[in-house]
Amino acid sequence: MQLVRLSRHIPKIAVGVLFVISAILKMLGMAAFEMYLYEFQIVSFEVAAVVSRLIIAAELAVGIALLANIKWADYVAGAMLLVFSIFLIIQLKMGNTGNCHCMGEVFDLSPDKSLSKNLMMMMLLFWGHRMEKHVKQSQKSWIITVVVISLVSLVTVFAINRPDFMRLIKEREYSQEKLTELLQDKFPSALEGDKVVCVLSTHCGMCKMAARKMEGIFTHYGWQDDEILNIFSHTHETSKPIEERIDSFFVETKVKRRNVITMDHDSLYEVAPRVPTIFLLKDGIVQKTHGYRSIYSGDFEKK
Repeated sequence: MQLVRLSRHIPKIAVGVLFVISAILKMLGMAAFEMYLYEFQIVSFEVAAVVSRLIIAAELAVGIALLANIKWADYVAGAMLLVFSIFLIIQLKMGNTGNCHCMGEVFDLSPDKSLSKNLMMMMLLFWGHRMEKHVKQSQKSWIITVVVISLVSLVTVFAINRPDFMRLIKEREYSQEKLTELLQDKFPSALEGDKVVCVLSTHCGMCKMAARKMEGIFTHYGWQDDEILNIFSHTHETSKPIEERIDSFFVETKVKRRNVITMDHDSLYEVAPRVPTIFLLKDGIVQKTHGYRSIYSGDFEKK
């Protein structure tokens, strides 16, 4: 008899577990998830960073509420799955077949696979709802419980992984003199007008994420190809020629290849001690410097 009662909870428990797992996996791949949202070019990167965390907090809260058998949790879960499914259908109509980040980067789910997952979860919710009359739900102060769970989930997500613009990050060190000498020698046009110089390394994971973030910013604010310069160092981490590694960098990141120059490792680090470093220049004078974590998209808005 006890086993029969327990079996009535299984559908909602299964969906609750999937919601919690989805939230955790998204949080583990937070940088990629917020980048995924930003690349739709609907909101600024800062807004995308907040929205990505709100989605994760909502999934976590709903998952916990389902596991705790809180009243109305199944309705909220069903509504969320419906919204997610509509979004996935739109992606399929647009021909997007890449990872939708529904389960982070651990599981590479295309929109059609994720849509199937959502349909399965909705069927489980419906099954659990049909048996609701046999299951005693938690009724005592359920509104307060939902509020507490939601707040705890929200605070947890933002505390574990704050958006970059909420972090206190020091200005990047650089040498204006060395940078000017480099540009005069290898790319003199960068000393005129508004320019962005990205100092990168082909094997640096943060450099790849910075390049993707900057690509979205360039598109959003209408930067022209001749206003952008990428500088790569001659590193020796592999036996592949530098040009081959640079080509692979742009293919992997799906970033448009624009002006590229290379320089030896030691000289590059005299200009910018760390990679990635992004310079915003006006007539060759550095206006702003950014690392991956400190990129603020509003700084690159054209006046």
